[in-house]
Amino acid sequence: MSLSLRLYLAAARRAGRVQVGDTENRLARPSGQLLWLNISEQSDLGFVQDLIQQFAEDLVDISFLVTLPEDVTITTPLQDSCEQPCLHVTTPADTPQAVDAFLNHWQPSVCIWVGATLRPAVLSDINKRAIPLLMLNAKSEAKIHRQTRWNKGLLRTSLELFNHILARSETTKDQLINQGATPQAVIIGGEIEGSAHPLYCDDRDRDEMAQILAARPVWLAAHTTEAEETPIINAHRTAMRLSHRLLLILAPDTPERGDALARRLTDEGWIVAQRSLNQDPDESTQIFIADTVDEMGLWLRLAPMCFLGNSLVSKATGVAPGPASALGSAVLHGPYVSDFAEQYAQLNTVNAARQVSNEVALATAVQTLLAPDKAAEMAHAGWEISTSGAEAMERTMALIYDHLNQPPATHSVVS
Repeated sequence: MSLSLRLYLAAARRAGRVQVGDTENRLARPSGQLLWLNISEQSDLGFVQDLIQQFAEDLVDISFLVTLPEDVTITTPLQDSCEQPCLHVTTPADTPQAVDAFLNHWQPSVCIWVGATLRPAVLSDINKRAIPLLMLNAKSEAKIHRQTRWNKGLLRTSLELFNHILARSETTKDQLINQGATPQAVIIGGEIEGSAHPLYCDDRDRDEMAQILAARPVWLAAHTTEAEETPIINAHRTAMRLSHRLLLILAPDTPERGDALARRLTDEGWIVAQRSLNQDPDESTQIFIADTVDEMGLWLRLAPMCFLGNSLVSKATGVAPGPASALGSAVLHGPYVSDFAEQYAQLNTVNAARQVSNEVALATAVQTLLAPDKAAEMAHAGWEISTSGAEAMERTMALIYDHLNQPPATHSVVS
């Protein structure tokens, strides 16, 4: 153990005498293998949700523990990503006492450290117990949690504890190696945002609905909140001036709101059909309310363009754009997408998505994308990102599987 790490741990041990915390004692550890994922920043949530979803599909006998700082908030429950147990607690304080109590209770099989924000006491104890330690989604040089000036020796010692580090780019790889990471341990992981598996869809439903819609122009507003549905409907009214046969598929964030939404729209004079009532959209239908669960894959396959909701009004935080881009839909979204800011920025950079700030901009974007070549161009750009992201996810998954399948004794301890 380096002198810098010994001094850090000594200071942390003194600070840890104040309190250890009892979060680890309030929840029971699930049986079997436990994959621990530590999040450092809000922007890492989408990556972790994708990772959990992928593991949940491939493995049955695994549970997930997600730790996150107090300033990171979860708006979409992580448990929604899988059927297996998925717990989340506050990251343990970076003191030997807190980390020791945490690891004694949870006994993780593998630790996935998301991002390059380091907690030396946590990392040191993980290493002492020979728990496989992987850093994923590193997109910047390393730093010590809550420290503005970092001891170079402490950074080097902490980075050396990782079995593998997946950097997002060549630049990040070089930065981490210059800070002390073992060169052989650092590899390019690639961009994983937008890599989510395509959502399920019954081919029979798709063929039937495609026949019903025939050649009608269609757009989708998905995961919409009540507060943003008025501007969406107004945008639809404006867009219909250019294409009077245009159909809006409106999928509210909560399917239970479908009945009330249908009554409201009918009272306003709209011709409405409702999926939960087994009503099909005929030639006269103007708005089709998709108020069922587990059918988003169907609507995304039918609509060449979609507006992703929870993004148009203040205090919204966005929804993951990966499923839409993976299914070849041109993506529109509002400005409030803080939970998935990097994913949207990546799509916007290559013109696979477009931000709209109000109903006028939304209507204009919808009218523009009614031209098939415009929507296809955006959709193709999003599909390319999704494909490259899926390849990066496969490499990441293979690396984690290797460690899950190895006994802890095969991992050395840095002293």
